[in-house]
Amino acid sequence: MPEKIAILVDSGCDVPPEVLAKYDNIAVAPMLIMMNGKAYRDNVDLTPEAFYSQLNVSEKLPTTSAPTQGSVEACVADLKKRGYTHIIGISVSAKLSTTFETVSRVAREVQDVEMTAVNTKNIGIGSGLFAVYAEELLDAGKSYAETVKLLNAGVKDSNTFFYIPSLKYLRAGGRIGRVAGLVGSLLNIKPVIACDENGVYYPITKARSEQKAISKMVGLVSDLLKAHPNVRVGVANGADVPLMKKVYATLHEAFPSLKIYQGSVSPALGVHTGPGLVGVGVQVGEPQ
Repeated sequence: MPEKIAILVDSGCDVPPEVLAKYDNIAVAPMLIMMNGKAYRDNVDLTPEAFYSQLNVSEKLPTTSAPTQGSVEACVADLKKRGYTHIIGISVSAKLSTTFETVSRVAREVQDVEMTAVNTKNIGIGSGLFAVYAEELLDAGKSYAETVKLLNAGVKDSNTFFYIPSLKYLRAGGRIGRVAGLVGSLLNIKPVIACDENGVYYPITKARSEQKAISKMVGLVSDLLKAHPNVRVGVANGADVPLMKKVYATLHEAFPSLKIYQGSVSPALGVHTGPGLVGVGVQVGEPQ
Protein backbone atom coordinates (compact mmCIF):
# COMPACT_ATOMS: atom_id res chain seq x y z
CA MET A 1 0.00 0.00 0.00
CA PRO A 2 1.54 3.36 -0.99
CA GLU A 3 2.32 5.89 1.72
CA LYS A 4 0.15 8.99 1.90
CA ILE A 5 2.11 11.43 4.02
CA ALA A 6 0.88 14.54 5.85
CA ILE A 7 2.66 17.27 7.78
CA LEU A 8 1.35 18.54 11.13
CA VAL A 9 2.81 21.79 12.48
CA ASP A 10 2.02 24.08 15.38
CA SER A 11 1.13 27.67 14.53
CA GLY A 12 4.38 28.91 16.08
CA CYS A 13 6.25 27.41 13.13
CA ASP A 14 5.18 30.29 10.86
CA VAL A 15 5.06 28.17 7.71
CA PRO A 16 5.15 30.61 4.76
CA PRO A 17 1.58 31.41 3.61
CA GLU A 18 2.34 30.48 0.01
CA VAL A 19 3.43 27.01 1.11
CA LEU A 20 0.24 26.50 3.15
CA ALA A 21 -1.74 27.56 0.09
CA LYS A 22 0.16 25.22 -2.24
CA TYR A 23 -0.04 22.01 -0.22
CA ASP A 24 -3.25 20.51 1.16
CA ASN A 25 -1.42 17.92 3.26
CA ILE A 26 -0.33 20.42 5.95
CA ALA A 27 -2.41 20.70 9.12
CA VAL A 28 -1.83 23.48 11.65
CA ALA A 29 -2.55 23.04 15.36
CA PRO A 30 -3.04 26.55 16.77
CA MET A 31 -1.32 27.77 19.89
CA LEU A 32 -3.52 29.69 22.33
CA ILE A 33 -3.32 33.32 23.39
CA MET A 34 -4.98 34.72 26.51
CA MET A 35 -5.50 38.45 25.99
CA ASN A 36 -7.80 40.97 27.63
CA GLY A 37 -9.77 38.24 29.35
CA LYS A 38 -10.37 36.20 26.18
CA ALA A 39 -8.78 33.09 24.70
CA TYR A 40 -7.81 33.19 21.03
CA ARG A 41 -6.57 30.53 18.66
CA ASP A 42 -3.32 31.75 17.16
CA ASN A 43 -3.70 33.01 13.58
CA VAL A 44 -7.29 31.74 13.54
CA ASP A 45 -9.21 34.06 15.85
CA LEU A 46 -6.42 36.62 16.02
CA THR A 47 -4.39 37.89 13.07
CA PRO A 48 -0.96 39.51 13.53
CA GLU A 49 -2.42 42.92 12.62
CA ALA A 50 -5.23 42.65 15.18
CA PHE A 51 -2.85 41.30 17.79
CA TYR A 52 -0.36 44.17 17.64
CA SER A 53 -3.21 46.67 17.58
CA GLN A 54 -4.59 45.19 20.81
CA LEU A 55 -1.14 44.80 22.35
CA ASN A 56 -0.59 48.54 22.16
CA VAL A 57 -3.61 49.24 24.37
CA SER A 58 -3.62 46.11 26.55
CA GLU A 59 -3.33 46.80 30.27
CA LYS A 60 -1.78 43.40 30.96
CA LEU A 61 0.68 41.47 28.83
CA PRO A 62 -0.95 38.48 27.10
CA THR A 63 0.05 34.89 27.85
CA THR A 64 0.28 31.85 25.62
CA SER A 65 0.00 28.10 25.78
CA ALA A 66 0.81 25.25 23.44
CA PRO A 67 -1.86 23.59 21.31
CA THR A 68 -4.07 21.38 23.44
CA GLN A 69 -3.82 17.63 23.05
CA GLY A 70 -7.43 17.72 21.88
CA SER A 71 -6.60 20.12 19.03
CA VAL A 72 -3.65 17.97 17.93
CA GLU A 73 -5.85 14.86 18.06
CA ALA A 74 -8.50 16.68 16.00
CA CYS A 75 -5.91 17.48 13.33
CA VAL A 76 -4.77 13.86 13.28
CA ALA A 77 -8.34 12.60 13.05
CA ASP A 78 -9.04 14.88 10.10
CA LEU A 79 -5.88 13.75 8.30
CA LYS A 80 -6.79 10.11 8.88
CA LYS A 81 -10.28 10.78 7.53
CA ARG A 82 -8.68 12.22 4.39
CA GLY A 83 -6.74 9.02 3.88
CA TYR A 84 -3.30 9.89 5.18
CA THR A 85 -1.38 6.87 6.44
CA HIS A 86 1.70 8.66 7.82
CA ILE A 87 2.04 11.96 9.68
CA ILE A 88 5.20 13.95 10.39
CA GLY A 89 4.75 16.35 13.30
CA ILE A 90 7.02 19.41 13.14
CA SER A 91 7.22 21.64 16.21
CA VAL A 92 9.05 24.64 17.59
CA SER A 93 11.85 23.95 20.06
CA ALA A 94 10.91 21.65 22.91
CA LYS A 95 12.79 24.05 25.21
CA LEU A 96 10.46 26.91 24.25
CA SER A 97 7.10 25.14 24.15
CA THR A 98 5.45 21.89 25.27
CA THR A 99 4.14 21.32 21.74
CA PHE A 100 6.76 18.70 20.90
CA GLU A 101 5.84 16.78 24.05
CA THR A 102 2.14 16.91 23.15
CA VAL A 103 2.67 15.83 19.55
CA SER A 104 4.96 13.02 20.72
CA ARG A 105 2.28 11.82 23.14
CA VAL A 106 -0.36 11.79 20.43
CA ALA A 107 2.05 9.94 18.13
CA ARG A 108 2.47 7.22 20.74
CA GLU A 109 -1.26 6.86 21.33
CA VAL A 110 -2.70 7.18 17.82
CA GLN A 111 -3.86 4.06 15.99
CA ASP A 112 -4.18 3.18 12.32
CA VAL A 113 -1.59 5.75 11.26
CA GLU A 114 2.18 5.98 11.64
CA MET A 115 3.27 9.24 13.23
CA THR A 116 6.44 10.80 14.58
CA ALA A 117 7.45 14.19 15.97
CA VAL A 118 10.45 16.29 14.92
CA ASN A 119 11.90 18.80 17.39
CA THR A 120 13.32 21.53 15.16
CA LYS A 121 15.10 23.22 18.11
CA ASN A 122 14.12 26.44 16.37
CA ILE A 123 11.25 28.90 16.41
CA GLY A 124 9.00 30.81 14.00
CA ILE A 125 10.04 30.85 10.35
CA GLY A 126 13.10 28.74 11.26
CA SER A 127 10.78 25.91 12.27
CA GLY A 128 8.36 26.54 9.41
CA LEU A 129 11.09 26.00 6.85
CA PHE A 130 11.33 22.39 8.02
CA ALA A 131 7.82 21.92 6.63
CA VAL A 132 9.03 23.46 3.36
CA TYR A 133 11.95 21.01 3.31
CA ALA A 134 9.61 18.12 4.08
CA GLU A 135 7.41 18.99 1.11
CA GLU A 136 10.43 19.25 -1.16
CA LEU A 137 11.57 15.81 -0.05
CA LEU A 138 8.12 14.31 -0.58
CA ASP A 139 7.88 15.96 -4.03
CA ALA A 140 11.22 14.30 -4.82
CA GLY A 141 9.73 10.90 -3.99
CA LYS A 142 11.34 10.35 -0.59
CA SER A 143 9.63 7.88 1.71
CA TYR A 144 8.24 8.67 5.14
CA ALA A 145 11.27 7.11 6.87
CA GLU A 146 13.75 8.91 4.60
CA THR A 147 12.00 12.24 5.08
CA VAL A 148 11.97 11.95 8.86
CA LYS A 149 15.64 10.99 8.86
CA LEU A 150 16.63 13.96 6.69
CA LEU A 151 14.54 16.40 8.72
CA ASN A 152 16.21 15.30 11.95
CA ALA A 153 19.63 15.47 10.29
CA GLY A 154 18.92 19.08 9.32
CA VAL A 155 18.33 20.28 12.88
CA LYS A 156 22.01 20.56 13.80
CA ASP A 157 23.03 23.24 11.28
CA SER A 158 19.74 25.11 10.89
CA ASN A 159 19.05 28.27 12.85
CA THR A 160 16.83 31.30 13.35
CA PHE A 161 18.31 34.74 13.91
CA PHE A 162 16.17 37.61 15.08
CA TYR A 163 16.53 41.18 16.10
CA ILE A 164 14.17 42.68 18.68
CA PRO A 165 14.34 46.29 19.84
CA SER A 166 13.45 45.42 23.45
CA LEU A 167 13.90 42.45 25.77
CA LYS A 168 10.85 43.53 27.79
CA TYR A 169 8.53 40.89 26.36
CA LEU A 170 10.97 37.98 26.49
CA ARG A 171 11.66 38.79 30.11
CA ALA A 172 7.98 39.15 31.03
CA GLY A 173 7.04 35.91 29.30
CA GLY A 174 9.76 33.84 30.95
CA ARG A 175 11.27 32.84 27.58
CA ILE A 176 14.49 34.74 28.07
CA GLY A 177 16.76 31.69 28.34
CA ARG A 178 20.46 32.54 28.09
CA VAL A 179 19.62 36.14 27.14
CA ALA A 180 19.08 36.98 30.83
CA GLY A 181 22.57 38.42 31.18
CA LEU A 182 21.65 41.29 28.86
CA VAL A 183 18.74 42.54 30.95
CA GLY A 184 20.88 45.02 32.85
CA SER A 185 21.94 46.62 29.57
CA LEU A 186 18.47 47.04 28.04
CA LEU A 187 18.98 50.66 27.06
CA ASN A 188 22.39 50.21 25.48
CA ILE A 189 22.34 46.84 23.74
CA LYS A 190 20.60 45.82 20.50
CA PRO A 191 20.94 42.02 20.49
CA VAL A 192 20.57 39.49 17.74
CA ILE A 193 19.19 36.33 19.30
CA ALA A 194 19.37 32.76 18.03
CA CYS A 195 18.65 29.27 19.32
CA ASP A 196 21.57 27.26 20.66
CA GLU A 197 22.20 23.55 20.10
CA ASN A 198 19.53 22.72 22.68
CA GLY A 199 16.94 25.09 21.23
CA VAL A 200 17.30 27.75 23.94
CA TYR A 201 17.52 31.48 23.19
CA TYR A 202 20.93 33.08 23.49
CA PRO A 203 22.47 36.37 22.31
CA ILE A 204 24.57 35.47 19.30
CA THR A 205 25.79 39.03 18.82
CA LYS A 206 25.27 42.49 20.31
CA ALA A 207 25.32 45.95 18.77
CA ARG A 208 24.83 49.56 19.79
CA SER A 209 22.25 50.45 17.15
CA GLU A 210 19.51 48.85 15.11
CA GLN A 211 21.44 49.37 11.90
CA LYS A 212 24.52 47.62 13.28
CA ALA A 213 22.41 44.79 14.72
CA ILE A 214 20.71 44.18 11.38
CA SER A 215 24.05 44.29 9.59
CA LYS A 216 25.49 41.70 11.96
CA MET A 217 22.42 39.48 11.58
CA VAL A 218 22.61 39.60 7.79
CA GLY A 219 26.31 38.76 8.02
CA LEU A 220 25.61 35.69 10.16
CA VAL A 221 22.91 34.53 7.75
CA SER A 222 25.21 35.08 4.76
CA ASP A 223 27.96 33.02 6.38
CA LEU A 224 25.53 30.16 6.95
CA LEU A 225 24.22 30.31 3.39
CA LYS A 226 27.72 30.27 1.94
CA ALA A 227 28.66 27.25 4.07
CA HIS A 228 25.75 25.08 2.93
CA PRO A 229 24.62 24.49 -0.66
CA ASN A 230 21.16 23.09 0.17
CA VAL A 231 19.16 25.64 2.15
CA ARG A 232 15.73 27.21 2.59
CA VAL A 233 15.50 30.82 3.77
CA GLY A 234 12.72 33.02 5.07
CA VAL A 235 12.38 36.45 6.65
CA ALA A 236 9.60 37.39 9.03
CA ASN A 237 8.48 40.47 10.89
CA GLY A 238 6.45 41.51 13.89
CA ALA A 239 4.83 44.82 12.93
CA ASP A 240 7.83 46.15 11.03
CA VAL A 241 7.33 45.35 7.34
CA PRO A 242 9.71 48.08 6.08
CA LEU A 243 12.62 46.66 8.08
CA MET A 244 11.80 43.13 6.90
CA LYS A 245 11.75 44.35 3.29
CA LYS A 246 15.15 45.95 3.83
CA VAL A 247 16.60 42.68 5.16
CA TYR A 248 14.99 40.76 2.30
CA ALA A 249 16.42 43.15 -0.30
CA THR A 250 19.93 42.86 1.14
CA LEU A 251 19.82 39.06 1.13
CA HIS A 252 18.23 38.93 -2.32
CA GLU A 253 20.96 41.16 -3.72
CA ALA A 254 23.66 38.92 -2.22
CA PHE A 255 21.94 35.65 -3.23
CA PRO A 256 19.81 36.51 -6.31
CA SER A 257 19.09 32.90 -7.31
CA LEU A 258 17.88 31.87 -3.84
CA LYS A 259 14.18 31.66 -3.04
CA ILE A 260 13.54 33.77 0.08
CA TYR A 261 10.14 33.48 1.75
CA GLN A 262 8.49 36.40 3.53
CA GLY A 263 5.86 36.41 6.26
CA SER A 264 4.64 37.58 9.64
CA VAL A 265 5.52 36.35 13.10
CA SER A 266 2.50 34.59 14.58
CA PRO A 267 0.73 36.35 17.47
CA ALA A 268 1.71 33.52 19.83
CA LEU A 269 5.37 34.37 19.25
CA GLY A 270 4.72 38.09 19.17
CA VAL A 271 3.53 37.84 22.76
CA HIS A 272 7.10 36.99 23.78
CA THR A 273 8.99 39.30 21.44
CA GLY A 274 6.80 42.38 21.17
CA PRO A 275 6.59 44.66 18.13
CA GLY A 276 9.58 45.43 15.93
CA LEU A 277 11.02 41.96 15.48
CA VAL A 278 12.67 40.99 12.24
CA GLY A 279 14.00 37.47 11.93
CA VAL A 280 15.66 35.24 9.37
CA GLY A 281 15.36 31.48 9.37
CA VAL A 282 17.80 29.19 7.57
CA GLN A 283 16.98 25.51 7.19
CA VAL A 284 19.95 23.40 6.13
CA GLY A 285 19.36 20.20 4.19
CA GLU A 286 21.65 17.38 3.20
CA PRO A 287 24.06 18.18 0.33
CA GLN A 288 22.53 17.17 -2.99
